[in-house]
Amino acid sequence: MKKVKVRHSPNKDKHTGAERKNNPKVKNPVVPPSSRKANKYFVLFFFICSVVLYGNTVLNKFAIDDEIVTHNELVKKGLKAIPAIFSTTYYNQVGNIGSESSDYRPIVKLTFALEYQFLGERPGMSHIINLLIYFCISCLLFFILKNILKKYNILFPFLITLLFMVHPVHTEVVASLKNRDEMLAFLCGLGTLWFVLKYAEKRKIRYVVSALVVFFIGYLCKSSILPFLLIIPLVLYFFTELPLRKYLPIIIAILVIGLIAQFGPRLFLPFIKSTSSFIENPLYFESSLWIRLGTAMMSLLFYIKILIYPYPLVFYYGFNMIPVTNLANIWVWISIVLYGGMLLFAVLKFREKHFLSFAILWYLIGIAMYSNLVVPVVGIVAERFVFLSSAGFCMAVVYAVFTLFRTNPKALTIEMDARLKILAVIILLTIPCTVLTISRNPKWKNLFTLYFNDIKHLDNSVHANIQYAGFLMRTVYTDPNFQTYGRVNEFKQQVIISHLRQALKLYPLNYQVLNDLGTVYLYMTSKPDSAVYFLKKAIDMDPDIQPAWVNLGMAYRQMGEYQKAIDCYNHILQINPNQIKAIIALSNVYYDMGDFNRAVSMNEEMMRKYPNLDMPYINIGNYYIREGDTVTAVRYWEQAAARNPSPEVCTRLNQLYRMRHDVEKADYYYQLSLKAIKQIH
Repeated sequence: MKKVKVRHSPNKDKHTGAERKNNPKVKNPVVPPSSRKANKYFVLFFFICSVVLYGNTVLNKFAIDDEIVTHNELVKKGLKAIPAIFSTTYYNQVGNIGSESSDYRPIVKLTFALEYQFLGERPGMSHIINLLIYFCISCLLFFILKNILKKYNILFPFLITLLFMVHPVHTEVVASLKNRDEMLAFLCGLGTLWFVLKYAEKRKIRYVVSALVVFFIGYLCKSSILPFLLIIPLVLYFFTELPLRKYLPIIIAILVIGLIAQFGPRLFLPFIKSTSSFIENPLYFESSLWIRLGTAMMSLLFYIKILIYPYPLVFYYGFNMIPVTNLANIWVWISIVLYGGMLLFAVLKFREKHFLSFAILWYLIGIAMYSNLVVPVVGIVAERFVFLSSAGFCMAVVYAVFTLFRTNPKALTIEMDARLKILAVIILLTIPCTVLTISRNPKWKNLFTLYFNDIKHLDNSVHANIQYAGFLMRTVYTDPNFQTYGRVNEFKQQVIISHLRQALKLYPLNYQVLNDLGTVYLYMTSKPDSAVYFLKKAIDMDPDIQPAWVNLGMAYRQMGEYQKAIDCYNHILQINPNQIKAIIALSNVYYDMGDFNRAVSMNEEMMRKYPNLDMPYINIGNYYIREGDTVTAVRYWEQAAARNPSPEVCTRLNQLYRMRHDVEKADYYYQLSLKAIKQIH
């Protein structure tokens, strides 16, 4: 027998597949230069698509929840923050918000810390990085499809990837910096799949090690990588000849890595109890199996809807955007029939490895953890939850288009007539998707644009109405005109009230909304009696809600019912003797009642207990200015400004020194007030 030569032409492989499989000395064929060149063109095309689709996000700033991980003091420390990033939970531990999440996603925060270290605070650069991650996901998805669909026409995986890229449902993931965790988890999931496929092809253990490392990194980005535990064996079964006994240990090893990533950090992280809210998902508190099942099927139907008709897209859903229902709802049965039919088809075609069976199972695996069937999810539904599943949806759509024109996607050559028809349909799909994606991105520019544009579609979302009203309330409270003169834009005031009332209409048992409404009527209108009405209702629902008692006391003070105000503050102090707001407010009541000495002594006591607190100095300054003693008032206000240069105090001092013609000090406090306003905004 003639000896087989190992060395051969780079453009021609002389060995059969059987010889290459049985002879480990035979090298894999070198990829032809034409194929490598084509790959470069594909990469370039996907890059151009990414820029066209999401290039306008570069103009965006920070939007909803971005301050949690992208714009906080810990991340701004750059490289110095790395030890803290890897030893704390996902949410900011410095105090931007009260963390209620025990999730551990250090890799995501690390990327933002590195940005601050080398690029500074430049949200545009953060959006560019999100764009590049999306580009990498699209490229990797294409090359995985190209790898597993070797027997298919190259047009088939290309169109799947194109449809995936342009789908508008991805705008939340790409345009929202906070959702970088979803993209990184998906990217690492694809990376894990890529290395496992490489192992199936070359049987090199280094690919298994690489897969485990990438999966571990992905899990430290977000646990949404978990569906790949089922997607990887699904791909291996459908598109490789690797026997189960060969890849089952790999899947088990990946599962072990996931368990380590999930439970390992609990050895050193503090225990943080997560709180569940009815307005986020009523199923947290629902015991009826039929209601849980009915509502879960409604949420699953929603995902089909936004994949087929992605409009309107909004920043949040929650109660009551998806109705809480049981099996008596016709839409529930439509969902059951639809999903049951998909599952039945996938199972029947599983053994013959039908491509549509694969696409359906990819979709079902991806959406399962967000279905509310196993555990309720925050918000009931979300656009980002369908990110992974949408790839399976796009596979099914492109397969359906090929089938529509009776074209075999495995055909190496496709007739021009069929090719043009397929491309025409895909173009008809991609054009509106592209337009919707590009037009959606600017809505994520900042909190105001996001809330303002989406709220008209969120009449039934309790949480969204509360968020929008709360955002407008914060803009009022931080407005120097309000702080100094108590002036409120009347239109903004009415918008706040209308959205709080809408939230209360949808869910009357929300004591926080009742307290907020009372606060608005108290501080932004001259209706303390309305404030009393809502605050008392809030207290009836939760007698221990101390802010409501403080506000109720303030309302009684405005109405001149001083004894009722004193009773409110004393009630708080019985619960919490160190409640600063209650003590400060009580001292003001005594001043209004004419007991000047008692009011001053109470504030002086606060000075001794809390030497860095500015409020006692502001209060005493207010007392003296009302008594006509401007000199003493200025002295106290200056001490308050030294502790906390608030716009309110600095503006008062600026005005007083201008009246005295002390230009130097007037200008000093003017500049200080500008600096304080800039920090607030």
